[in-house]
Amino acid sequence: MAMASVCENRAEHRINSNHKVSLPSLQRTLVNRNYAQLWYGQAVSAIGDTVFCTTLVLWVSQVLARGSSWAPAAVSGILVAAAAAVALVGPVAGVFVDRWNRKSTMMRTEVIRGAMVAGLTGLSFVPVRDLPVGLWLAAVYLVVFVLNAVGQFFSPARFATIGDVVHGEEDRVRAAGLAEASTSAAGIIGPPIAALLLLTVGFQWALAANAASYAVSYLAIRFLRLASRSHPPALAAAGATSLRAEFSGGLRLFTRNRFLVTLLTVTMICQCGTGAISALNVFFVTRDLHVSSRLFGIAETAMGAGFIVGALVAARMVRWIGARTLTWSGLLATGVLAAGYALQRSFPAGLVMLAIYAMPIAMLNTAVAPLLLDAAPREYLGRVMAVFTPLNQLASMLSVVICGWLTSTVLRSFRASFGGVTLNSVSLIFIVAGGLIFVSGIRAFAALPGQPGAARP
Repeated sequence: MAMASVCENRAEHRINSNHKVSLPSLQRTLVNRNYAQLWYGQAVSAIGDTVFCTTLVLWVSQVLARGSSWAPAAVSGILVAAAAAVALVGPVAGVFVDRWNRKSTMMRTEVIRGAMVAGLTGLSFVPVRDLPVGLWLAAVYLVVFVLNAVGQFFSPARFATIGDVVHGEEDRVRAAGLAEASTSAAGIIGPPIAALLLLTVGFQWALAANAASYAVSYLAIRFLRLASRSHPPALAAAGATSLRAEFSGGLRLFTRNRFLVTLLTVTMICQCGTGAISALNVFFVTRDLHVSSRLFGIAETAMGAGFIVGALVAARMVRWIGARTLTWSGLLATGVLAAGYALQRSFPAGLVMLAIYAMPIAMLNTAVAPLLLDAAPREYLGRVMAVFTPLNQLASMLSVVICGWLTSTVLRSFRASFGGVTLNSVSLIFIVAGGLIFVSGIRAFAALPGQPGAARP
């Protein structure tokens, strides 16, 4: 985030007439001042998180466990620590998000996350050989677990805050599109930055960059101007009810809301398909598209570019056809494109298809946000997200595990030819994944109510 934007209102009085012309356009692009603050902070933090994750993977695999047979397991431990935090903390975090002031919650989480990364940064100045490998891994896993656990409070609080500061379906889609685009852009530029920092200035400064990103996010949130209603009214005096009762109340609301249940079902089915493609794509690129693994980064970049384009055009698509129609039609298109990608055998054609495949996924991710905000009462948003997000992540993780097992065992020797195209285990799974996504689109078309708010109990 540009630090001057924190003091935007004070600076407006000193802007000359030439700059005033472009200000309304900028504000329109970023929806409004409050959302601009949130977006700046998230964009910087997303880059910092990507740099941090890439740095840890590179450091553990290439330095800490270099040449060791257990290096893959050590790297997998990072993913396990992150998943464990989501599974253990995610379901209950929403209750506290609905109890607490959301701006304060976001600020405190950024302080905790910044302090954890700063602590690991300080520890990283100790020579690797001076501490046991087990202690280094324990420190890395602990920091990853805490960052992701605290993130389970930050994400729903930020989501609910967006609902407070952005109104109207079109603006909410634009806001979600900007967030999706910045996250995708971070995924593209973050890994090269991490590798450059690790090779030039060292592991410590790559970690310090992430700590600094949390400071930027904190300042962006600190200068938000929120109305008093940003404090959840229903639980402002929580304490009179138990954690279990509040969690049960949120779960009951979710299960009785037809729109939320249908949306969750649809997104979980979709996650099963997209998770499989993401997990096995490196094998598809090398085996089916016949290129070196060193070119896999280009495939990831193509997908990231597709995500950015899809996220940026989502607002216009919602204005034309509506969020609900975009959801089911995007799912149908994604299913067809996934199957089409599975049939590609040329690397250039595969890159084009992969980028096009990513576009409707980004539109879906963007369209779901306003649908959730409309379907759930604001005092329950934290608990709704505490159900919605972990279950979708669980669906994605299960698909990764199942597809990896099938590819390595049952389907390891699978070969079949149809219409002159030879399918192996990976391309077969991609076609099945596309079918699952297509089925979720049919389900969304048939079962999603026309108006999210009308489905509230």
